[in-house]
Amino acid sequence: MRRRAGGLWAALVAAGCIGYQLLVHSAIMDGQPGYVRIALSFLPLLALGFWVARYARRKVLWTWFLLAAGVAIYAIEHETGLGLAAAYGIPHAAVYLSLLWFFGRTLVRGREPLITGFARRVHGGLPPDMDAYTRHVTIAWCVFFIAQPLISAALLAWATLDAWSLFVNVLNLPLVALMFAAEYLYRVTRYRHFPHASIMKGVQMFTEHRSDGSGGR
Repeated sequence: MRRRAGGLWAALVAAGCIGYQLLVHSAIMDGQPGYVRIALSFLPLLALGFWVARYARRKVLWTWFLLAAGVAIYAIEHETGLGLAAAYGIPHAAVYLSLLWFFGRTLVRGREPLITGFARRVHGGLPPDMDAYTRHVTIAWCVFFIAQPLISAALLAWATLDAWSLFVNVLNLPLVALMFAAEYLYRVTRYRHFPHASIMKGVQMFTEHRSDGSGGR
């Protein structure tokens, strides 16, 4: 019963995220009134403000940053109608570049690749082939993370705003889910002899790793 309730909650959250992304995409395509666009523009700042209030150390500095960002987004929206695009495009790039740094720093000589560390925490020890594979998976995620802002920038420069918004706001989470699924399917097919953790276990390990503030060795 508890598992069924958890699955229902996850489905509702996923449906809400998809609906929200479609709403933002529609608003960027001028499918929503102005007050909706302004409200959607400020939602990322409100979410960041919640994080600042609970976890940030330099709250005053972060507060001034949020106020300045809010004024800038409002001015951009008022003058060019692109405030909503800026409100979601900049965090999209910032998140993926942060993840690139977070994963990539563990690939330097003398440190343990992030995915290798996750696998060791689950299995205790790794055979040489899985040790090499987990390093390659860490590299693959780094390629995925850098590809996201590069494709976003290319679409913004040479494609339509609608195409850019489709990539950033609608395809963002599905592409992440596809990356997880493709890696998992390849792993269980290529390394059938090895006991594999589920996709959800991998997500849980990453969440716990971020919450305890630990980094790669």
